[in-house]
Amino acid sequence: MLNDVVITKVNGGLGRLLPLTDMISGLIANGVAVSGGVQLGTTYKLQRLEDATALQINAAYDTTNNVLVYEHIKEFFRINPNGVLWVLLVAKSVSFADMVDKTITTTAKKLLIDANGDINQLGVAYNPTSAVSTDTALLAAIPKAQLLAEEEYDLHRPVHIVLEGKGFDSTNITDLHSLEVPNVSVMVGQSKTVAGVSAHTTRYGAIGTLLGAISLASVNESIAWVRKFPLLGDNLQDFAIMNVASTSLTESLKSDINDAGYIFFNRPSRRTNIYFNDTHTGASLTSDFLYIENNRCINKATRLIYDALLDDLNAPIKVDPATGKLPSVVVKAMEALGNKAVEEGMLRADELSGFSFTIDEDQNILSSSELATELTLIPTGTARKITVKIGFSNPFNS
Repeated sequence: MLNDVVITKVNGGLGRLLPLTDMISGLIANGVAVSGGVQLGTTYKLQRLEDATALQINAAYDTTNNVLVYEHIKEFFRINPNGVLWVLLVAKSVSFADMVDKTITTTAKKLLIDANGDINQLGVAYNPTSAVSTDTALLAAIPKAQLLAEEEYDLHRPVHIVLEGKGFDSTNITDLHSLEVPNVSVMVGQSKTVAGVSAHTTRYGAIGTLLGAISLASVNESIAWVRKFPLLGDNLQDFAIMNVASTSLTESLKSDINDAGYIFFNRPSRRTNIYFNDTHTGASLTSDFLYIENNRCINKATRLIYDALLDDLNAPIKVDPATGKLPSVVVKAMEALGNKAVEEGMLRADELSGFSFTIDEDQNILSSSELATELTLIPTGTARKITVKIGFSNPFNS
Protein backbone atom coordinates (compact mmCIF):
# COMPACT_ATOMS: atom_id res chain seq x y z
CA MET A 1 0.00 0.00 0.00
CA LEU A 2 1.42 3.36 -1.01
CA ASN A 3 2.04 6.04 1.52
CA ASP A 4 -0.86 8.44 1.65
CA VAL A 5 -2.74 10.95 3.72
CA VAL A 6 -5.80 9.04 4.95
CA ILE A 7 -8.93 11.09 5.55
CA THR A 8 -11.94 9.40 7.12
CA LYS A 9 -15.38 10.96 6.98
CA VAL A 10 -17.10 11.11 10.37
CA ASN A 11 -20.89 11.15 10.43
CA GLY A 12 -23.15 12.55 13.14
CA GLY A 13 -21.29 15.70 14.10
CA LEU A 14 -24.05 18.02 12.96
CA GLY A 15 -26.54 16.41 15.29
CA ARG A 16 -29.26 16.31 12.63
CA LEU A 17 -32.48 14.83 13.90
CA LEU A 18 -35.07 12.66 12.24
CA PRO A 19 -37.98 14.63 10.75
CA LEU A 20 -40.40 15.64 13.47
CA THR A 21 -44.00 14.46 13.42
CA ASP A 22 -45.40 17.44 15.34
CA MET A 23 -47.20 18.72 12.23
CA ILE A 24 -49.04 15.47 11.54
CA SER A 25 -52.74 16.08 12.09
CA GLY A 26 -56.05 14.33 11.55
CA LEU A 27 -59.48 15.44 10.41
CA ILE A 28 -62.68 13.46 10.68
CA ALA A 29 -65.85 14.90 9.16
CA ASN A 30 -69.24 13.94 7.85
CA GLY A 31 -69.26 13.77 4.08
CA VAL A 32 -70.55 12.06 0.97
CA ALA A 33 -68.84 9.41 -1.15
CA VAL A 34 -67.94 10.28 -4.75
CA SER A 35 -67.81 7.70 -7.53
CA GLY A 36 -64.18 7.45 -8.55
CA GLY A 37 -63.17 9.73 -5.67
CA VAL A 38 -63.34 9.91 -1.89
CA GLN A 39 -65.08 7.03 -0.12
CA LEU A 40 -66.65 6.93 3.32
CA GLY A 41 -64.82 4.96 5.98
CA THR A 42 -61.50 5.09 4.12
CA THR A 43 -58.45 6.82 5.58
CA TYR A 44 -56.46 9.15 3.32
CA LYS A 45 -53.07 10.77 3.95
CA LEU A 46 -52.94 14.25 2.40
CA GLN A 47 -49.66 16.12 1.99
CA ARG A 48 -50.97 18.96 -0.12
CA LEU A 49 -54.31 20.41 -1.19
CA GLU A 50 -54.02 18.72 -4.58
CA ASP A 51 -54.29 15.36 -2.84
CA ALA A 52 -57.79 16.35 -1.77
CA THR A 53 -58.86 17.59 -5.19
CA ALA A 54 -57.58 14.33 -6.67
CA LEU A 55 -60.22 12.66 -4.48
CA GLN A 56 -62.79 15.08 -5.97
CA ILE A 57 -62.98 17.03 -2.72
CA ASN A 58 -63.22 20.58 -4.03
CA ALA A 59 -65.35 23.70 -3.67
CA ALA A 60 -68.15 22.09 -5.70
CA TYR A 61 -68.09 19.09 -3.35
CA ASP A 62 -68.92 21.34 -0.39
CA THR A 63 -71.62 23.24 -2.25
CA THR A 64 -73.31 20.20 -3.77
CA ASN A 65 -73.39 18.23 -0.54
CA ASN A 66 -74.08 21.06 1.95
CA VAL A 67 -70.90 20.28 3.90
CA LEU A 68 -67.64 21.93 4.81
CA VAL A 69 -64.85 19.49 4.03
CA TYR A 70 -62.84 21.10 1.27
CA GLU A 71 -63.02 24.42 3.12
CA HIS A 72 -61.40 22.91 6.22
CA ILE A 73 -58.74 21.05 4.24
CA LYS A 74 -57.99 24.13 2.14
CA GLU A 75 -57.57 26.24 5.26
CA PHE A 76 -55.31 23.66 6.89
CA PHE A 77 -52.88 23.77 3.97
CA ARG A 78 -53.19 27.54 3.55
CA ILE A 79 -51.94 28.03 7.09
CA ASN A 80 -49.39 25.20 6.96
CA PRO A 81 -48.39 24.20 3.41
CA ASN A 82 -45.91 21.68 4.85
CA GLY A 83 -48.42 19.95 7.09
CA VAL A 84 -49.59 16.37 6.85
CA LEU A 85 -53.32 15.73 7.22
CA TRP A 86 -54.92 12.31 7.65
CA VAL A 87 -58.60 12.47 6.65
CA LEU A 88 -61.55 10.17 7.26
CA LEU A 89 -65.09 10.91 6.12
CA VAL A 90 -68.14 9.25 7.63
CA ALA A 91 -71.81 9.37 6.67
CA LYS A 92 -73.82 12.49 7.45
CA SER A 93 -76.03 10.33 9.67
CA VAL A 94 -73.15 9.72 12.12
CA SER A 95 -73.61 11.91 15.20
CA PHE A 96 -71.04 14.33 16.55
CA ALA A 97 -70.62 12.21 19.69
CA ASP A 98 -70.25 8.96 17.75
CA MET A 99 -67.44 10.46 15.68
CA VAL A 100 -65.29 10.68 18.81
CA ASP A 101 -66.67 7.74 20.77
CA LYS A 102 -63.73 5.57 21.82
CA THR A 103 -65.84 2.41 21.61
CA ILE A 104 -66.72 2.89 17.94
CA THR A 105 -63.95 1.54 15.73
CA THR A 106 -65.15 3.05 12.45
CA THR A 107 -64.79 6.73 13.31
CA ALA A 108 -62.01 8.71 15.03
CA LYS A 109 -60.56 5.61 16.63
CA LYS A 110 -60.05 4.10 13.17
CA LEU A 111 -58.33 7.25 11.92
CA LEU A 112 -55.93 7.30 14.86
CA ILE A 113 -55.09 3.62 14.45
CA ASP A 114 -54.69 3.82 10.67
CA ALA A 115 -52.21 6.67 11.10
CA ASN A 116 -50.15 4.40 13.37
CA GLY A 117 -50.41 6.81 16.29
CA ASP A 118 -48.66 9.63 14.40
CA ILE A 119 -51.57 12.08 14.67
CA ASN A 120 -50.73 14.72 17.26
CA GLN A 121 -53.84 16.87 16.91
CA LEU A 122 -57.24 15.72 15.71
CA GLY A 123 -59.90 18.04 14.30
CA VAL A 124 -63.57 17.07 14.18
CA ALA A 125 -65.97 18.78 11.75
CA TYR A 126 -69.71 18.13 12.05
CA ASN A 127 -71.77 18.13 8.84
CA PRO A 128 -75.15 16.52 9.56
CA THR A 129 -78.02 16.31 7.10
CA SER A 130 -79.98 19.16 8.69
CA ALA A 131 -78.67 22.62 9.50
CA VAL A 132 -77.48 22.99 13.10
CA SER A 133 -78.89 25.81 15.23
CA THR A 134 -78.09 24.62 18.78
CA ASP A 135 -75.02 23.32 20.58
CA THR A 136 -76.73 20.15 21.84
CA ALA A 137 -74.68 17.84 19.61
CA LEU A 138 -71.47 19.69 20.46
CA LEU A 139 -72.03 19.38 24.20
CA ALA A 140 -72.69 15.64 23.79
CA ALA A 141 -69.43 15.22 21.87
CA ILE A 142 -67.15 17.07 24.30
CA PRO A 143 -67.01 14.44 27.10
CA LYS A 144 -66.71 11.65 24.52
CA ALA A 145 -63.71 13.42 23.00
CA GLN A 146 -62.05 13.69 26.40
CA LEU A 147 -62.51 9.98 27.05
CA LEU A 148 -61.02 9.20 23.63
CA ALA A 149 -57.99 11.39 24.34
CA GLU A 150 -57.46 9.75 27.72
CA GLU A 151 -57.55 6.28 26.20
CA GLU A 152 -55.19 7.29 23.40
CA TYR A 153 -52.72 8.60 25.97
CA ASP A 154 -52.84 5.28 27.80
CA LEU A 155 -52.15 3.56 24.47
CA HIS A 156 -49.06 5.74 23.91
CA ARG A 157 -50.76 7.75 21.14
CA PRO A 158 -51.28 11.09 22.90
CA VAL A 159 -53.47 13.48 20.93
CA HIS A 160 -55.14 16.84 21.48
CA ILE A 161 -58.67 17.05 20.09
CA VAL A 162 -60.19 20.22 18.65
CA LEU A 163 -63.93 20.24 17.99
CA GLU A 164 -65.84 22.44 15.59
CA GLY A 165 -68.11 24.63 17.71
CA LYS A 166 -71.09 23.80 15.53
CA GLY A 167 -74.29 25.35 16.83
CA PHE A 168 -72.54 27.52 19.43
CA ASP A 169 -75.03 29.81 21.18
CA SER A 170 -73.62 33.06 22.53
CA THR A 171 -76.86 33.74 24.45
CA ASN A 172 -76.42 30.59 26.55
CA ILE A 173 -72.68 29.97 26.91
CA THR A 174 -71.52 26.76 28.54
CA ASP A 175 -68.34 27.29 30.56
CA LEU A 176 -65.92 24.73 29.12
CA HIS A 177 -63.64 25.02 32.15
CA SER A 178 -66.43 23.64 34.33
CA LEU A 179 -66.51 20.47 32.21
CA GLU A 180 -62.88 19.62 33.08
CA VAL A 181 -61.91 18.32 29.65
CA PRO A 182 -58.22 19.30 29.42
CA ASN A 183 -57.52 17.44 26.17
CA VAL A 184 -60.32 19.15 24.23
CA SER A 185 -60.60 22.60 22.65
CA VAL A 186 -63.60 24.13 20.87
CA MET A 187 -63.37 26.50 17.89
CA VAL A 188 -66.29 28.91 17.41
CA GLY A 189 -64.49 31.48 15.24
CA GLN A 190 -65.62 31.80 11.63
CA SER A 191 -64.85 33.37 8.33
CA LYS A 192 -67.72 35.80 7.79
CA THR A 193 -67.71 34.89 4.10
CA VAL A 194 -68.14 31.17 4.77
CA ALA A 195 -70.63 31.66 7.61
CA GLY A 196 -72.90 33.63 5.30
CA VAL A 197 -73.10 30.97 2.56
CA SER A 198 -76.11 29.00 3.80
CA ALA A 199 -78.03 27.78 6.83
CA HIS A 200 -75.58 24.86 7.00
CA THR A 201 -72.64 27.18 7.60
CA THR A 202 -74.20 29.86 9.81
CA ARG A 203 -73.10 28.15 13.03
CA TYR A 204 -69.91 26.50 11.76
CA GLY A 205 -66.42 26.75 13.31
CA ALA A 206 -63.23 27.22 11.28
CA ILE A 207 -61.63 24.01 12.46
CA GLY A 208 -59.29 23.75 9.46
CA THR A 209 -57.71 27.12 10.19
CA LEU A 210 -57.18 26.18 13.82
CA LEU A 211 -55.77 22.75 12.98
CA GLY A 212 -53.38 24.24 10.45
CA ALA A 213 -52.04 26.78 12.94
CA ILE A 214 -51.53 24.16 15.65
CA SER A 215 -49.61 21.96 13.23
CA LEU A 216 -47.45 24.93 12.18
CA ALA A 217 -46.53 25.95 15.72
CA SER A 218 -43.72 24.51 17.76
CA VAL A 219 -45.27 22.54 20.59
CA ASN A 220 -44.48 25.25 23.15
CA GLU A 221 -45.88 28.12 21.09
CA SER A 222 -49.25 29.75 21.52
CA ILE A 223 -50.99 30.05 18.16
CA ALA A 224 -52.31 33.40 19.42
CA TRP A 225 -48.76 34.81 19.10
CA VAL A 226 -49.37 37.94 17.07
CA ARG A 227 -45.98 38.16 15.38
CA LYS A 228 -45.94 34.57 14.11
CA PHE A 229 -49.57 33.67 13.41
CA PRO A 230 -51.39 36.26 11.27
CA LEU A 231 -54.35 34.53 9.63
CA LEU A 232 -55.80 36.93 7.08
CA GLY A 233 -56.19 35.38 3.62
CA ASP A 234 -58.44 33.57 1.15
CA ASN A 235 -62.00 33.47 2.59
CA LEU A 236 -60.85 34.79 5.95
CA GLN A 237 -61.06 38.50 5.22
CA ASP A 238 -63.39 39.27 8.11
CA PHE A 239 -64.26 37.10 11.08
CA ALA A 240 -67.49 36.28 12.84
CA ILE A 241 -69.14 34.25 15.59
CA MET A 242 -72.61 32.83 14.83
CA ASN A 243 -72.49 34.74 11.52
CA VAL A 244 -72.25 38.02 13.45
CA ALA A 245 -69.53 40.11 11.82
CA SER A 246 -66.53 41.32 13.78
CA THR A 247 -67.73 44.92 13.80
CA SER A 248 -70.93 43.85 15.57
CA LEU A 249 -69.27 41.70 18.22
CA THR A 250 -69.05 43.69 21.43
CA GLU A 251 -65.93 43.56 23.57
CA SER A 252 -68.10 42.37 26.44
CA LEU A 253 -69.42 39.40 24.44
CA LYS A 254 -65.96 38.45 23.22
CA SER A 255 -64.69 38.62 26.78
CA ASP A 256 -67.48 36.32 27.97
CA ILE A 257 -66.77 33.77 25.22
CA ASN A 258 -63.04 33.94 25.91
CA ASP A 259 -63.49 33.49 29.66
CA ALA A 260 -65.67 30.44 29.02
CA GLY A 261 -62.74 28.78 27.25
CA TYR A 262 -63.61 28.99 23.54
CA ILE A 263 -61.26 29.79 20.67
CA PHE A 264 -62.19 32.39 18.06
CA PHE A 265 -60.68 35.02 15.79
CA ASN A 266 -59.88 38.54 16.90
CA ARG A 267 -58.38 41.74 15.54
CA PRO A 268 -56.37 43.80 18.06
CA SER A 269 -56.63 47.56 17.98
CA ARG A 270 -54.45 49.27 15.36
CA ARG A 271 -54.06 46.03 13.37
CA THR A 272 -55.72 45.00 10.13
CA ASN A 273 -54.80 41.32 10.34
CA ILE A 274 -56.70 38.56 12.12
CA TYR A 275 -55.41 36.39 14.97
CA PHE A 276 -56.63 33.81 17.47
CA ASN A 277 -57.85 35.06 20.84
CA ASP A 278 -56.02 32.34 22.81
CA THR A 279 -55.34 28.59 23.01
CA HIS A 280 -57.91 27.51 25.58
CA THR A 281 -58.69 23.95 26.54
CA GLY A 282 -61.60 22.78 28.66
CA ALA A 283 -59.37 22.29 31.70
CA SER A 284 -60.20 23.81 35.06
CA LEU A 285 -58.65 27.21 35.66
CA THR A 286 -56.12 25.76 38.11
CA SER A 287 -54.98 22.97 35.78
CA ASP A 288 -51.48 22.66 34.33
CA PHE A 289 -53.18 21.87 31.01
CA LEU A 290 -55.21 25.04 30.54
CA TYR A 291 -53.73 25.78 27.10
CA ILE A 292 -53.08 23.73 23.98
CA GLU A 293 -49.31 24.26 24.14
CA ASN A 294 -49.27 22.71 27.64
CA ASN A 295 -50.79 19.53 26.25
CA ARG A 296 -48.60 19.46 23.17
CA CYS A 297 -45.42 19.75 25.27
CA ILE A 298 -46.46 16.93 27.58
CA ASN A 299 -47.62 14.80 24.67
CA LYS A 300 -44.37 15.24 22.78
CA ALA A 301 -42.24 14.49 25.83
CA THR A 302 -44.40 11.43 26.46
CA ARG A 303 -43.77 10.12 22.97
CA LEU A 304 -40.03 10.79 23.20
CA ILE A 305 -39.50 9.13 26.56
CA TYR A 306 -41.66 6.14 25.58
CA ASP A 307 -39.66 5.55 22.42
CA ALA A 308 -36.38 5.97 24.31
CA LEU A 309 -37.19 3.44 27.04
CA LEU A 310 -39.31 0.89 25.20
CA ASP A 311 -36.37 -1.22 24.06
CA ASP A 312 -35.52 -1.89 27.72
CA LEU A 313 -38.96 -3.17 28.64
CA ASN A 314 -38.55 -6.65 30.24
CA ALA A 315 -34.76 -6.30 30.14
CA PRO A 316 -32.70 -7.84 32.98
CA ILE A 317 -31.40 -5.23 35.41
CA LYS A 318 -28.58 -6.03 37.83
CA VAL A 319 -28.86 -4.88 41.43
CA ASP A 320 -26.25 -4.28 44.10
CA PRO A 321 -25.63 -7.75 45.61
CA ALA A 322 -25.20 -6.27 49.07
CA THR A 323 -28.17 -3.87 49.24
CA GLY A 324 -30.57 -4.93 46.45
CA LYS A 325 -30.64 -1.33 45.24
CA LEU A 326 -29.92 -0.17 41.72
CA PRO A 327 -26.19 0.31 41.05
CA SER A 328 -25.28 3.86 40.04
CA VAL A 329 -23.85 2.64 36.74
CA VAL A 330 -27.25 1.18 35.78
CA VAL A 331 -29.06 4.34 36.84
CA LYS A 332 -26.74 6.59 34.87
CA ALA A 333 -27.09 4.50 31.74
CA MET A 334 -30.88 4.60 31.88
CA GLU A 335 -30.93 8.31 32.70
CA ALA A 336 -28.70 8.95 29.70
CA LEU A 337 -31.30 7.40 27.39
CA GLY A 338 -34.10 9.62 28.68
CA ASN A 339 -31.98 12.75 28.81
CA LYS A 340 -30.76 12.27 25.24
CA ALA A 341 -34.29 11.84 23.91
CA VAL A 342 -35.73 14.97 25.52
CA GLU A 343 -32.65 17.11 24.95
CA GLU A 344 -32.43 16.32 21.24
CA GLY A 345 -36.18 16.25 20.68
CA MET A 346 -37.25 19.36 22.60
CA LEU A 347 -34.56 21.31 24.46
CA ARG A 348 -32.41 21.95 21.38
CA ALA A 349 -35.53 23.17 19.58
CA ASP A 350 -36.17 25.71 22.38
CA GLU A 351 -39.45 24.02 23.21
CA LEU A 352 -38.53 23.78 26.91
CA SER A 353 -36.77 26.02 29.39
CA GLY A 354 -35.26 22.93 30.96
CA PHE A 355 -36.01 19.44 32.23
CA SER A 356 -34.78 16.65 34.46
CA PHE A 357 -35.04 12.91 34.04
CA THR A 358 -34.07 11.01 37.16
CA ILE A 359 -34.09 7.48 38.54
CA ASP A 360 -33.89 6.85 42.27
CA GLU A 361 -31.27 4.21 43.13
CA ASP A 362 -33.15 3.41 46.33
CA GLN A 363 -35.93 1.23 44.89
CA ASN A 364 -36.66 -2.45 45.32
CA ILE A 365 -36.95 -3.67 41.74
CA LEU A 366 -36.53 -7.31 42.82
CA SER A 367 -39.85 -7.18 44.63
CA SER A 368 -41.79 -4.78 42.43
CA SER A 369 -40.41 -5.64 38.96
CA GLU A 370 -40.99 -1.95 38.29
CA LEU A 371 -38.39 0.67 37.40
CA ALA A 372 -39.69 4.03 38.64
CA THR A 373 -38.44 7.11 36.78
CA GLU A 374 -39.42 10.78 36.86
CA LEU A 375 -39.43 13.31 34.01
CA THR A 376 -40.01 16.93 35.02
CA LEU A 377 -40.41 19.61 32.36
CA ILE A 378 -39.78 23.33 32.84
CA PRO A 379 -41.94 24.94 30.15
CA THR A 380 -41.48 28.20 28.34
CA GLY A 381 -43.78 31.02 29.38
CA THR A 382 -46.33 32.85 27.25
CA ALA A 383 -46.81 36.63 27.41
CA ARG A 384 -50.60 36.59 27.56
CA LYS A 385 -50.59 40.09 29.00
CA ILE A 386 -47.92 42.76 28.59
CA THR A 387 -48.05 45.60 31.10
CA VAL A 388 -46.30 48.92 30.60
CA LYS A 389 -45.82 51.74 33.09
CA ILE A 390 -45.75 55.09 31.30
CA GLY A 391 -45.40 58.61 32.63
CA PHE A 392 -43.40 61.85 32.53
CA SER A 393 -40.20 62.77 34.25
CA ASN A 394 -38.78 66.21 34.96
CA PRO A 395 -34.95 65.95 34.98
CA PHE A 396 -34.77 69.19 36.96
CA ASN A 397 -36.25 67.37 39.93
CA SER A 398 -33.88 64.42 39.69
